[in-house]
Amino acid sequence: MRRIIALILSVFFIPVMRVNAQSANLREEKNPLLVVPYDSLMEDRVSIDGYVDIEEEEYPGRFSDPATGIVVNWGYDDSLIYVALEAKGKGWLAIGFGSPLMDGANMFLGYYTDDSAVVANYVGVKHTHAPAKGNENLLDDWEVDYDDETNITTVEFAYPLRWEGLKGVKISGLVPGEVYDLILGRNPKSSSFSTKHSQRSHYRFTLAVKPEPQPIPEEKPKEKSSNMDN
Repeated sequence: MRRIIALILSVFFIPVMRVNAQSANLREEKNPLLVVPYDSLMEDRVSIDGYVDIEEEEYPGRFSDPATGIVVNWGYDDSLIYVALEAKGKGWLAIGFGSPLMDGANMFLGYYTDDSAVVANYVGVKHTHAPAKGNENLLDDWEVDYDDETNITTVEFAYPLRWEGLKGVKISGLVPGEVYDLILGRNPKSSSFSTKHSQRSHYRFTLAVKPEPQPIPEEKPKEKSSNMDN
C-alpha cells in the first residue's frame, strides 16, 4: 500500500516540480545581460546633483526594471562607475553588485524625506545588511533629491571600480568584460533601511570592453624640392 501511495505522489509531484523549475528558469532568462557603457569623459558628462538630464543624455546607458519601478542610469570611465536610480514616489531605493542575493553584495541605499537625505554604502549579510567596513571612504560623491512636480526620487552616486579593503563582499571590484550579478530593491512606504524591501529584482551585467586606442599616424617628412640646371 505504501509503495502505491509513493508511486502516486511521485507521478503527481515530480512533473509539478519540473514545471516550477522550468518556469523559474524562464523568468530568469527574460532578463537580458545588461551592459554598462564606457565613456572616458564621464566626469565631464555627469553632474552628481540628484537630477538626470535625459534630453542631454547625461548618462550613456539607461534601463527600466518593471518589477521595482526603478530606472537605472549608468556609465563608467577608467576609475569610477556612475549610477543614478529613479523611481516614482518616496521610500528607499537600492542597488547591489556582485551577488544574486543580498548576502555578499556591495549595496547602495538611498532615500529622501523633508528632514533628511541619505545615500549609504552597505554590505549584504545573509538576509539583511550592515554598514560597509574596511574602507568607508569609497562612497564620497553622492546626492539624492525628490521632485514634487514629477513625483520622482533620484539617488545618484559615483563609486570606484576597485573596492580595496572592503570587507564581506563576494567580489573585490568590477572588471570590463566580466559578468556580475546585480540586485535592485525598494520599499516605497518607508525611509528606514531596517525595513524589508517590498519589491526586488535580479539581473546579470557586464562593463563594456574599453575601445582600443587608435594609433596616431606619423606624418611623413616632406621631400625637399631641388632646382637642377639643364
